[in-house]
Amino acid sequence: MEKISSDLKFVLICTIVFFILTLFNILHHEMWRDELEAWMIVRDAVSIQALIENLQYQGHTMLWHLILYPVTKITRNPAAMQMSHLLIATLTAFVFLKFAPFSRLLKVLFIFGYFPFFEFASISRNYAIGILLLFIFCACFGRDFKSRNYIILSLVLLLMCQCNALSTVLAIALAATVFLEPVLVRDFSVYKSRQFYVSVLIFLAGLILSIVQMIPPADSLVYKPKLIPFDMSGKVVDQISALWNVFFPVPRIELTFWGSNFITYLPLKEYTVSALRFVASLWLLLLTTGIIFRKKIPAFYYIAAIAGVTAFSYIFYEGYLRHKAHYYFAFISALWISAYYRNEEFKSRFFNRFFSFFEKTKSYFLFVVLSLGVIAGLIANSLDYRYPFSACKAAAAFIKQNNLQNMHIAGHMDYTSSGVSAYLDKPFYYPISDRTGTFTVWNSKRSEKTDVLKAIKKYRDSVKADVLLVFNDPPKMNKILQYRLIPVTKIMQSTVRDENFFLYLMRYEKEPV
Repeated sequence: MEKISSDLKFVLICTIVFFILTLFNILHHEMWRDELEAWMIVRDAVSIQALIENLQYQGHTMLWHLILYPVTKITRNPAAMQMSHLLIATLTAFVFLKFAPFSRLLKVLFIFGYFPFFEFASISRNYAIGILLLFIFCACFGRDFKSRNYIILSLVLLLMCQCNALSTVLAIALAATVFLEPVLVRDFSVYKSRQFYVSVLIFLAGLILSIVQMIPPADSLVYKPKLIPFDMSGKVVDQISALWNVFFPVPRIELTFWGSNFITYLPLKEYTVSALRFVASLWLLLLTTGIIFRKKIPAFYYIAAIAGVTAFSYIFYEGYLRHKAHYYFAFISALWISAYYRNEEFKSRFFNRFFSFFEKTKSYFLFVVLSLGVIAGLIANSLDYRYPFSACKAAAAFIKQNNLQNMHIAGHMDYTSSGVSAYLDKPFYYPISDRTGTFTVWNSKRSEKTDVLKAIKKYRDSVKADVLLVFNDPPKMNKILQYRLIPVTKIMQSTVRDENFFLYLMRYEKEPV
C-alpha cells in the first residue's frame, strides 16, 4: 500500500506542476492563425450540420471541433479553447505518468519535453487529443492478447481516427498490429472470438468516417495527392532527415525559433549541414528500430507507423515539425508496448549480438533524447514568453484601442489576417476570394492572382465607407500612391514569420454629382 500511495503521490505532484507551468505558458502565448481557425470554424457554426459544412475544405476530422462546439456556445472568447487544450495536455501527462512503463526520471523528462510541454501543450491544436488517445490505447493494450478487451481498444482507435490525419495513420498501424499479432505469434485462438470481429468493424467504421471527412470537395485547392513529385529523391531525403529535428528538437535562440534547429549553428555550408542531418537521421532510424527489433509485435507496429507517416508526408502533405512529431510518439508508444514482451532469439548469433548492442544503448539513448527534449521545451516556452508568437493579438488590440473595430476591414493574405479577425470577433473582407467571412475557405473561388487593391476599392465603393486594410506584407509604394492609402501602423516582432501586420486606411470618396 505504501508503494501504491507513493506512486500516486508522485503522479499527482508531477501532474499538478505540469498543469501550473503549462497554464502559465498558455497565458503568455499569443495564438496564431491555425489555432484560431479551428475556433472560428466552430464558433461560426449554428449547428452540427453547419460545422460539417465549415470543415469541408480543411482536410481535418472533427473530434477537436466537437469538443469545442459546446464551449463556443458558452463564450466567444478564444481563451476558452486554450483552457480546454490545457485540460487535454494535462490529462495526457497524467496518463503517461500513471501507466507508462518507464522510470520516474524518464517519465518526468518526457512530459516536460519539447512536444508534450510546448508544441502539443502551449499551442492549441487537434494533435494533443490524438496523443492522449494513443497513450490510453497503450495503457489498455496489456501483455496477454487473449484477455484483452478488443472493444475498448477499437473504440479508442475509432476516436484516434477522428483527431487528425496523422493520428489516423498511427491508428491504422496499431489496428494492423492487433489484427496480425495472432499470426505473428502463431496462435489463432483469438480469431474465433466474436468480440474480436465486432472490434474490427468498429475500427473500420471509424476509419471510413475519418476518410469521408478528410476527402476534400472537387474544387478544393489543398491536399491533392502527388504520387511522383518533381523532386522525388530530394523529398525522400527530406523525409528521412526530419528524424534529426524530431528526436533533437532544440531550436535556435532567436525570434523566429519555431521549427528551427540548433544544428544550423554549426559554422558549415548549408549542404554540409544537410548531409550531416541526413546521416544522423539514418543512424537514428537504425538505432530506434534496433532497440525493439527482437520484440516483433512492437517492432511491426513501429515500422508500420514510420512507413505510414512517411507515406502520408510524401503523398499528401509534407508538413512541419509538429507533423513529423508523430515519428517521435510512434517510437515512445512502441517502447511502451515493448514492455509487454520478451526479446526473441534469432538462430544467428551475429544477429542476436547485433541487436543486443542497440538494446544496451536504450537507457542512455532515452536519457539523452529526453534530456535534450526538456532543454528544447524550456527554450521554446521561454522564447514564446519573450517574443509574441503571432502579431494577431497585438493587431486586434491596436484596432480596438483606436476605436477602429467598427469599420469595414479588409484582410490580406486571408489565411494570415484571419487570426486578427478571430481576436476581434468580426468578419473581414478577403479580396482574393471576394467574400466576407472569418476563417479561410480553400476552394477554387480563391485566387492569389487577384488585383487585391482593385478588389478592395470595389468593395469600398459598394459599402460606401472607409475601409481599414490589414496586410501581412506592405503594398508597393506606387500602389500606395495610386490608391491613396494612408499608413496607420505596422506591428512586427512575430515568431510566425508571416504574421506581422501593416495597417492602412482606404478613404471613401463620393463620386461628384
